[in-house]
Amino acid sequence: MAIEIFNHGAHRIIRFDDLTEPGDVQANQFLIIHGEKGMLLDPGGNKMFSKLVAEISKFIPPQKLEYLFLSHQDPDVGAGLNGYLLITDAKICFPEVWERFIPSFCTKSFVKDRVVAIPDRGMRLKLDGAEIVLVPAHFLHSPGNIQVYDPTSKTLFSGDLGASLLPFDNAYAIVGDFGAHVKYMDGFHRRYITSGQACARWATMARALDIERIVPQHGALFEGKAMVAQFIDWIAQLKCGVDLLAEQNWYQIPK
Repeated sequence: MAIEIFNHGAHRIIRFDDLTEPGDVQANQFLIIHGEKGMLLDPGGNKMFSKLVAEISKFIPPQKLEYLFLSHQDPDVGAGLNGYLLITDAKICFPEVWERFIPSFCTKSFVKDRVVAIPDRGMRLKLDGAEIVLVPAHFLHSPGNIQVYDPTSKTLFSGDLGASLLPFDNAYAIVGDFGAHVKYMDGFHRRYITSGQACARWATMARALDIERIVPQHGALFEGKAMVAQFIDWIAQLKCGVDLLAEQNWYQIPK
């Protein structure tokens, strides 16, 4: 189902949240529209390509997509890239550190002169005149990870940071009770986010942005400054990844 999470005339954000198949990990795809152009974020794999194109077409002709953004190298982010390259002239925005992985997603000849390699420190783009800021989020969880901040709507698209694995019979789109929501984030973040140091540094950067909502690639979004602040505070003190090596005691030869 497509949900419009921001609409201010020429500037809109649409969330697609139910295109994965039963048994797959739920994923969100986001479309930013400004004027007559669109930017599709983390479009996902081959299985959802035709369904997502059909949904996008309700809001903008797919040929009007100016950018395809991939936050990192995971297959649930961009394994369906080939299809979009065939039906659009969109440029691929991809972390520079993963640029050599693009031929693993699509036909190499399709990407000639169409790659915007995002440097480690991020960059800024124009989407039909609107500024889009690509901010670094390395090791959260990928070693080369980029997030999208949209100043017009004050929305941070956080990728896997903030992801929640909600039960099928209790899925909700917006976090209402942060304390009750933590249990759906905790296991994922402890295992898939690299370190508390990376989290703390990200939190310092995030507090310098004017954020009205944080929308992750999986699960519910955080709406409103108070909820955003709760999430940032939680992340800032999180112990995860390499912080837990002694606790997990993984590095043993299997018996």
